[in-house]
Amino acid sequence: MTTLDAPAVSALDAATEALQELVVEYLAPGEQLPAEAELAERFGVSRLTMREAVKVLAGRGLLDVARGRRAIVRRPESGVLSDYLAIALRRDPRGLLELTEIRRSLEVLSVGAAARAAAPAGLTAIRDALGRMADAVDADDLDGYHAADLEFHAAVALAGGNRMLALLLESLASCLRESFAESARGHFARGGTMTDDLDAHRRIAGAIAAGDARAAETAMRTHLDEAERDLRAARSARA
Repeated sequence: MTTLDAPAVSALDAATEALQELVVEYLAPGEQLPAEAELAERFGVSRLTMREAVKVLAGRGLLDVARGRRAIVRRPESGVLSDYLAIALRRDPRGLLELTEIRRSLEVLSVGAAARAAAPAGLTAIRDALGRMADAVDADDLDGYHAADLEFHAAVALAGGNRMLALLLESLASCLRESFAESARGHFARGGTMTDDLDAHRRIAGAIAAGDARAAETAMRTHLDEAERDLRAARSARA
């Protein structure tokens, strides 16, 4: 890497971007950063500027910083995005409907990938989550059902083998939990039951197990279309 030379950009901004490139492109999660003095020399900035750049990246969730040791590259986490989305939903009730549109893109892609690539362990995780959903229906435990529903969708994402897609869906978890609760209110208002919803998930799981990507994608679209109708019904009931 070359010495920074960008007069239109502050030394801190330039150092931060250069350090971020180092972290993202060249260092593995769990690896320590080079010594602060070495980084400062490499990027042509003061040690104080380098120290501030490290703090910026820690704030972005890319580094772990503790007193007395070098910063460590963090593993990718969904928490920052999850917190932001949860705040956005609280500020705008329409966000739950917009979330469903996002799910159509992500989860249809996810379920198709799972049907094409799921290994036995992935299929087992999907079946286990489905079993917990069925147990919750038998116990009339709506909260337990929503928790198992989240596990089901996470298991499908992981079964597809796309780690970035699984991370994106993980970041939606808290928002999905809120969406599930609101959707259930609308579903019950329309005369539906938890068993109806469970059957929709069984159709998704069955298509994945059969390796039928087209059927899995169709089942997921149908499920999400129903979820949207439920959300709209819940909004109408509140009006």
